[in-house]
Amino acid sequence: MNQKISPVAASLIFAAAAAALMAAVAALPLRPTSRPTGANGAILFCLAAYSAFLARSTGRSLRTLFAPLCMLSAVLAAAPSVIGFAVPAAVGLSWVRSGICFQGSMTRRLTAEAVVCPAGLALVWLLQAPGPSGWALGTWMFGLIQALYFVIVDMEGTGLPERPEMERIAQARRRADALMREQRLERAFEELGL
Repeated sequence: MNQKISPVAASLIFAAAAAALMAAVAALPLRPTSRPTGANGAILFCLAAYSAFLARSTGRSLRTLFAPLCMLSAVLAAAPSVIGFAVPAAVGLSWVRSGICFQGSMTRRLTAEAVVCPAGLALVWLLQAPGPSGWALGTWMFGLIQALYFVIVDMEGTGLPERPEMERIAQARRRADALMREQRLERAFEELGL
């Protein structure tokens, strides 16, 4: 049985996994100067995995994620701190989610992004415990807020068409192709005088 997972549930699962990865990075015996680089790498890895899930669940090609993830990789190389990378990563998430994966009302998508990304970053900034141990909690809180995107946008009507509708579209295309072939044959017979 092939059931599709809810985007809200998937967001919460990815947030929990990202928080666990951030806790593992915080527990590593890294020098204080290399700890932000490790955290930023973990954020990029989690964002890439979540983006791949969103792209595959909406039927988009993974190649469409190349530009945002390459740009975030360049930012990762230049980011001096976790905050210096978290803000561009949130923008990259918005680009992937509203610009590539999900279609629908532009006003509704922009409103949702304008609410959830700044709210998630503000919540992390205001409530995060100081030091690397707070990164896991901050990642989890950001993920919780990001799940609200799907509630605001209501992805039921804005994703890919349902399966029966996709079959009707495929049937219509096949009929149109058959009609085009018939017209070509008629023209050929007329030119031959038959």
